[in-house]
Order: sequence, then C-alpha cells, then structure tokens
Amino acid sequence: MTLLEAPRPIDRVLAPRVVTASASGPDPDRILVFGDAVFAPETPLRDAARLTAGAVATRSGRGVDVTAVPWSSWSGQTLLSAGNGVHVAHYDVVVVCLSGSVVHSRTTNTAVVGAAEGALVMIDQLRPRLTPTTEIVVALAHEDDEGLVARALRQARPDLVVLDVAAAGRAAATPLFPEVVHLLLEQQRAHAGSPQWLRSRPQPFERRYDAIRRLGIVDAPADAALDRIVQRMTELFRTRGAAITFLPAGRQWSAASLWFPRGTGALQDSFCRSTVLGSGPMVIGDAWEEHRPQVARRGRIRFYAGHPLEDLDGTRVGAVCVFDPAPRREGSVERDLLRDFAVLARDTIHDH
Repeated sequence: MTLLEAPRPIDRVLAPRVVTASASGPDPDRILVFGDAVFAPETPLRDAARLTAGAVATRSGRGVDVTAVPWSSWSGQTLLSAGNGVHVAHYDVVVVCLSGSVVHSRTTNTAVVGAAEGALVMIDQLRPRLTPTTEIVVALAHEDDEGLVARALRQARPDLVVLDVAAAGRAAATPLFPEVVHLLLEQQRAHAGSPQWLRSRPQPFERRYDAIRRLGIVDAPADAALDRIVQRMTELFRTRGAAITFLPAGRQWSAASLWFPRGTGALQDSFCRSTVLGSGPMVIGDAWEEHRPQVARRGRIRFYAGHPLEDLDGTRVGAVCVFDPAPRREGSVERDLLRDFAVLARDTIHDH
C-alpha cells in the first residue's frame, strides 16, 4: 500500500462536490471529468476517480491527478457553471460525459444534429479557457441512437475524441477509458506548448492568493491531522524539521511545523516561495554552499526538500517540506514521497 492509498475516516455524509484523487508518480498528468459515465458503475465519485488515476498511472509510469465534477447534461447546467472556480487550463485532458437526455429518444436526423450541436455549444463555451493543446473527450452514455450522435459529433468536429460508452456497456468501457487517455497523453507530450510544459511555469500570484482565501487555512487554529503529517514526514525523511506552508500575500504561514515554530514567517527566509514557482519538487542538498545566493538569510537550514502543495485544480498554494541543519546528497531524496505528502495534505485540508 502506498501513502496515497491510506484509508481516510468517513465521519459524515457529504453532498456531491468536486473531488480530486491522485496516483503516485513523478510529473503528474491532470485529467478533468464532467459527469461519471467513464467511471466504474455504482462507485462513489472519489473512489472512482482514484481507480481511474491508478489505471492511467499503471500505463504511463507517471503520477496522475483526476478531478471529477458532478454534472449531468440533462440538468441544464453549463460546464462553466458546474466547474465554477476550477482553473481548467491546468488540465491535459478534459472529458465531457453526455447523458441520454441529449437525444431525448428522438430518432430523426434533425433531432440528432440538434443534439450534437447542443453538446458542441457547451464545449465551445469551455474551449477558450483551456490550453490550446488540451485534448477533449466526449463520452456518450445514451443507449438509443447514440451511434448517430457520435457520428454527427465526429463529422462536425474531427478534433474531438468521441467514446461510445453505452455501445460497449459501461462496465466494459471503464478499462477502455484509461487506455484511450494514456494514448492521448503520450501524443500530447510530444508537442510544444503542451499543458504539461505550461504547468512548469510560475502561476499568477493572485490566483494563489484567491485559492488560499477560499481554503480559510491561514491564521486558523492548529490542526492535529496536519501535525501528524508533519511528524510522519520527519520520521520517513529522517530530518529534524518539516512543515506544511501556505504563501498568502506578503508572508509565509506554516499551518503545521516541527523544529521551527508554527505561524507566520518572513518571505525572505522562505525556501517554499521558490518551490511554488515550479510544478515539481525542489531539493537543496546544502544551502550554505558558496555558489548559492543569500546564504545568510537561510539561518540554520542547510538541507531542504519541498514539493508544491496544490488546490484541487492544480493551483499551487504552498508547499510541504522537510529540512535539516546537516547537509545531504540531493540524489538521496525520494521525490515521489514528497508529492505523496503534498497530496495527503491537500486531501486532509479538503476533508475537514
């Protein structure tokens, strides 16, 4: 069992909401799913997203984040309103699951064309917010006349990938979907300007500040669950210190910390402000080496390893990190484990 597979206690019934589930591995791919037609039947949304993330990761050997948005095409709700607050530009693949009401059991050519056009309107409203190279998959879950709608969609928009979920049966389509997504991701990574490449760039500060405000974590009382995560980090990485930090405007806030005190710290003393500028881990074997700038401001820390802490949609809000007064080899750090702790901290914050 990996760290990401650790069970979480369920202490209340939650209304359907946006969830993100992750699979261990480096340089994670991001998948956004509106609806549930590509997930295992009769499975809670988070568990279904986790199963999908694991299935894609098994094929790719990379990390995977799957964000699931509760949505049904029969509801009349647009994709933009369903994903309110989700920064869709962070995703490599966006999946739109269309239910049977798209067709309303109509069999005329006019009705089929109208159903296809209605679906395309929703997708076209979303498209300007995506990275140009983001792949869009349409999963059709209607059992009657779905083949007609699929053909109409393919003819109208060859750039879309259309999955006929109901044709194979939903249970059979569940393992097919990760394979299709894996192939799309493989092709996508070969292109310049892919979402994976764009995610490595710094994100707008205001986006981070807004996400932190929504979380309500800064200046909040100590959280025993976050304290346990920090304690576990020091044990597994064998360091004196560890922290879960957030970077609101003008300061650093440690929601949980060992060795250094919990609470507000100065940005000029923060390694984490550099960690959030990229999408992957940052490891410094010895901060006191002469070629490193501003050594005097780093105080007693010589070794530091951190990973960005993301909100559900990939907005980087802070970092999880371990640090020590003794230097060590950078190659000795288990970077995937750093990401696992970042995911665990994210899930713990959102489960409260």
